[in-house]
Amino acid sequence: MKETLQKINELVKLGIIESYAIAGGMGQFYYIEPSVTYDLDLIIHISDEEKTLTPLSKIYEWADKNNYKPLKEHIIIEGIPVQFILEYNNLVTAALNNRSKIKLFDEETNILKPEYLMAIMLQTGRSIDRERLTKFLTEFDYDKDLFSEILNKFNLTNAFNRFNKMHE
Repeated sequence: MKETLQKINELVKLGIIESYAIAGGMGQFYYIEPSVTYDLDLIIHISDEEKTLTPLSKIYEWADKNNYKPLKEHIIIEGIPVQFILEYNNLVTAALNNRSKIKLFDEETNILKPEYLMAIMLQTGRSIDRERLTKFLTEFDYDKDLFSEILNKFNLTNAFNRFNKMHE
């Protein structure tokens, strides 16, 4: 994993991506009890000049040049399947803009704050996301004020109330 994070940081240094943050199952892994996850999900921002019909093309060119192979929606980097996910809505953009810097496996990296991860899980609503959100709510001491602020800002309060009723 350390080598994978080094290569991802290289993408930033080369200007191929402007910023990134770990999300998904690996994001959850950092904050609470790990669950099974297959890949490393990265929310990324690329420069506006690079946003074309094929916005990930420079990442794939870099991967090809460095002998990293694509596998479905992933690129295998140092043995880890990495999925590059462009910021796709205002919540995800805000989450990326408010990311935290951490050390993981002795490597500097970025991760989504738990409150944003939780809001994205709520918004996405897949069964795995509902399970992860339940774990966050019961096992992690998150910033309740920040979470509430995010829910309000992105119109997720009603969705959270429905979620709570289903899990009472």
